[in-house]
Amino acid sequence: MKAGKAMLKCTVKKSEDLRIAIEYLEGRITGNEAIAAFNEEVRSGRRRGRIREESLPLTRGEGLRQSKLENAKKARSAYAVNVSPEMQEQIRKDHLKGKLGQIRLGRKYGYSVSVIRRILGAR
Repeated sequence: MKAGKAMLKCTVKKSEDLRIAIEYLEGRITGNEAIAAFNEEVRSGRRRGRIREESLPLTRGEGLRQSKLENAKKARSAYAVNVSPEMQEQIRKDHLKGKLGQIRLGRKYGYSVSVIRRILGAR
């Protein structure tokens, strides 16, 4: 962005392209608005290339935030441990009747302490 702003003063041919790119990077326009502006440059003959389909309805900042949220959601589901209801009941029984602690239950059943805590806390 710094380089684009510095070059903006010196350019003639690509000044409009740089201005559009800077506005998008600063979050003042959405991706669709930037694509529409580039397409208009192509249609008018000031720019060469092909007409592109608009498929970026968010600003850059909104898109980055949505991407981070989606990645976090995928990471959580990748590490989710599913324990059958029968196994959960057995773990609870061993905890209450057998007086086994969370560490021992984890070792006995092969789950982490955090999974055992989740099972013992959920009823």
